Amino acid sequence: MIVVLSLSCYHTGYSGILIGMNLRLVAFVFFVVASLLVRAEDPDKDVDDAINEAANAAKKIGVKMPDVKKQLEEVDQEEAKEKAALQKQLEAPGPVKLPDWTPKVPQFKADGPAVKKIVDDEVDILQTGTSPLTPAELGDSWEAAKGDKLNSSRSNNSINDTKTVFIYLYTRSEPQEKVVLEATRAPEEKITHVKISSPLPKPEVEEEN
Repeated sequence: MIVVLSLSCYHTGYSGILIGMNLRLVAFVFFVVASLLVRAEDPDKDVDDAINEAANAAKKIGVKMPDVKKQLEEVDQEEAKEKAALQKQLEAPGPVKLPDWTPKVPQFKADGPAVKKIVDDEVDILQTGTSPLTPAELGDSWEAAKGDKLNSSRSNNSINDTKTVFIYLYTRSEPQEKVVLEATRAPEEKITHVKISSPLPKPEVEEEN
């Protein structure tokens, strides 16, 4: 176990280095190690043993071990609040559409209407479809359409001859908006698969009274 290895280092040659370190830093290191272990496994007896070992090691060098479980509970509570805020934003009524300034995709055939979806830690507006133009041609079209009011960046990728172009467009004024074009075509295909996404502003996390 990670904590056991750390203790072995302490008892087999690194005691001088540890004693010379700031004790608060040592305690923080043990806290991080124990936290990572808790995150990597189910909260069972092994986890409790790992935390106890870290606490005992900290005690031997005169450092009070933080309450790891309490800290993790607080983190979990914050994550739960953030997820609840995202879910509320996802379910909020109102039109679901990309920003009005989003460039048109030439010869675009939509798979259906735009939708909202939670992606990582944000809610995105997503529109998917196809176009007979190549990824490079679609990327060129978007770059040409951005005008002088948008910033842009581009990424051209090729994996096993599957071409993918990403175009990122950003507004220069606040609040900043972003749209992303992802255009992909495999070598055997005659159409390009297109995904356009735009993240919604981060929702405010409701604080408990």
